[in-house]
Amino acid sequence: MNKKILGYATILLGGIMLAGCGNSSSTSSASSSSSSTTQSSTQKKSSSTKQSSSSLKQSASSSSNSSAKASSTAKTTKVDDKTAGVMLMLLVEPDYLKQYIGNDYFCYSPAGENPISDATADYSYLTANGDPTSFLYYKVDGNTVTYKMWVSSDEGSVSDGHFETKTVSLSTLENDYYVTQSQKDEVNGYVSQLKNESNYLNQNK
Repeated sequence: MNKKILGYATILLGGIMLAGCGNSSSTSSASSSSSSTTQSSTQKKSSSTKQSSSSLKQSASSSSNSSAKASSTAKTTKVDDKTAGVMLMLLVEPDYLKQYIGNDYFCYSPAGENPISDATADYSYLTANGDPTSFLYYKVDGNTVTYKMWVSSDEGSVSDGHFETKTVSLSTLENDYYVTQSQKDEVNGYVSQLKNESNYLNQNK
């Protein structure tokens, strides 16, 4: 009888120990799974943070590059009508300007003061007072400079010629001819030598 009781006790104790091992293994597995999930979540957050930081750096770099490009281009200044005309002539007829500037007949006329035709009534002009091809008509409207020049016919006839109208931006003229101090001195020097068209016309009636 005592041997049987002892045998039952031994079997019961063995079952309890196996159950305990099973629970311990399950708890360890669950703990390991939880740790793996936490580590994966941490890695994702770290990856997301790195990507966000990278995007911010790229955005800052792009903004910096744009600012650098903008600062490298001359800002448009408010030049007067004469100065705009001289810069325009440096673009379209530089040799003509340099050859005749300073002569009494090389003049500037503001728009409407000495209208020559209806087509150019609202245009200022620079001229050496020669034939129609010696006039450069222009008008400034904001950042747009519209200009007209009389072009001889294909046969070389001035009287059978026609007007050609083109445009250029004022900022382009300034970027090309009015950035450095030496450029400004050159342009301002030409401007100071322009004569008044009304005075010239009155003296040569």
